[in-house]
Amino acid sequence: MGQIDLDGSNSTLKADVIRGQTGTTVKLGGVLDTDGNYIQTEKGGDLTSASPLVIDTDGDYFDVTGTVSFAAMTVAADRQFTLQFDGILTMTHHATNLDLPGEANITTAAGDVATFQSTGSNTVQCINYTRADGTGIAGGGDFSDGGEAGGAARTLGNTDAFDFALETNNVEQLKIEGNSGAGIVTMPNQSGCFARRSAFNVSTGTITLFTLDTVDFDPQNEYDEVTNFRFTATNAGKYLVICQTYSGAHIDSGNQSTTYMYKNGGSINSQFLRSSVANEYIGTQCIEIVSLSATDYVDLRVHHNQGVTVSYLSNNSFLMVAKIA
Repeated sequence: MGQIDLDGSNSTLKADVIRGQTGTTVKLGGVLDTDGNYIQTEKGGDLTSASPLVIDTDGDYFDVTGTVSFAAMTVAADRQFTLQFDGILTMTHHATNLDLPGEANITTAAGDVATFQSTGSNTVQCINYTRADGTGIAGGGDFSDGGEAGGAARTLGNTDAFDFALETNNVEQLKIEGNSGAGIVTMPNQSGCFARRSAFNVSTGTITLFTLDTVDFDPQNEYDEVTNFRFTATNAGKYLVICQTYSGAHIDSGNQSTTYMYKNGGSINSQFLRSSVANEYIGTQCIEIVSLSATDYVDLRVHHNQGVTVSYLSNNSFLMVAKIA
């Protein structure tokens, strides 16, 4: 049988090609019609691991035996083939010779399967890698599945020195550093605020809302520095709240200044300090972990009994809130 040349016309040619006849060529210029059958690929003989790994021509699927690691393959151009590994060895990533997912080395395990494409002679790219146990591969963090629900702990990134980040809507929400700063957790958009103001005059004998009008950070826009001067939670959780006030040198002996932490319009914490000398500076803090539901709010208030208006010092009075759970 000689050459069959399909030029891409609408006609369909179906022919039996004599298997093993020398000097014959089948050229496809159009669609190959398999007449309802499938295109068969074959399993070749086992490959003994070596460096480089030699890919035989007697099939498209091979078992790789042995444990010799390699960083390259000997293979003709334009082949696609699949390897099943029978043991533990390391494939070393190379940008051209052996391009692996995530540009990272892969240590195989028995039963792992990988598909490769040779884009040139001895130039190979791994286009798919599947671990026998279902875990991930190097480059994005390994995932160790401890078993069914209630079983052992799951481990993410247990062998890789990479940062692990979570994004939503293309914005990084959480990062765990995995290299020089390993273990540091960054939550750039976590709820919280730091609000302060310049000098603030407070009348005597009245619990007064501290109108903190300068905001240093407020990633979720939960602090109102214009009208209500308070932090309003967007999401329910546990919040660390710190309130501080600091008077000028105006509190005389026997008089006191009190810092109040308010939630939803009621006091939940207060701290006072009584002066023992004339013209004393008084600074007090309230610190508490507060449970807030969505729309609950906290603010800072202050009281003194000096008898005249007292000016509280610039930037030394503040409200700080941080969501911790």
